[in-house]
Amino acid sequence: MIRLEKQRLRDEMRGILKTISPAKSESGSARIVAALQAWPLWQSAGCLCAFAALPGEPDILSPWPDVKSLSLPRVDSGSLAMHQVRSPHELAPGKFGILEPPATATKSRGPWDLILIPGLAFDRCGGRLGRGRGYYDRFLAQHPEAVRVGICFDEQVVQELPLEPHDFRLNALVTPSEILRFAG
Repeated sequence: MIRLEKQRLRDEMRGILKTISPAKSESGSARIVAALQAWPLWQSAGCLCAFAALPGEPDILSPWPDVKSLSLPRVDSGSLAMHQVRSPHELAPGKFGILEPPATATKSRGPWDLILIPGLAFDRCGGRLGRGRGYYDRFLAQHPEAVRVGICFDEQVVQELPLEPHDFRLNALVTPSEILRFAG
């Protein structure tokens, strides 16, 4: 039953994301980046994981983050592997058309101060609904000590998501209009 509800929500969110205009996406992304840069947790972070946005996701890599160490995911053998990246010019389309580091980039094993996480929907209790392949849940299971931060547009926030035991909760959520913090 939960899986059917998750799939229904994924389909609904994909439809909602298609209605966000490029101008609204760009301005929302800029507000998210500004909120991140002003956030003391971001300012004190030396090592973080981020993501290259799919169409419909906030672009948090423009401008390129000024951090000590930045890692981005690459799909390797059915799982996410983080690789150090110094410039957006290092990225190329990967398995799902997502920009990712080359296989030759140095692998990063953490620990990370922050892991910024995309998704299709998020709730006000720290829940996250991904795209259904479980890449981030498996990755986060290996790094429970990291601060997990969801990144999304306001339209992606719902009151409550159906969650399963393997679904990781977030420590915070950053949208164009707010930063929510959660226990855990």
